Amino acid sequence: MDEYREIVSDILRTAGGGEAWIEMNLAGYLTERCTGCGADEPVVSRAAGLQWLAEHAPACRVRR
Repeated sequence: MDEYREIVSDILRTAGGGEAWIEMNLAGYLTERCTGCGADEPVVSRAAGLQWLAEHAPACRVRR
């Protein structure tokens, strides 16, 4: 079974037409996600995740 994660940021449209956002699981761990390039990586803090989101969305031109 997949673990429960809740979206804790805005969902931004990427340059390639995907979507990117930050999620948090029940234990409080954050993850950066992108449907364009398939990113699913841990984030050390909400500030770092939001910085990733702001930089990644306009730069990600991949579409799966």
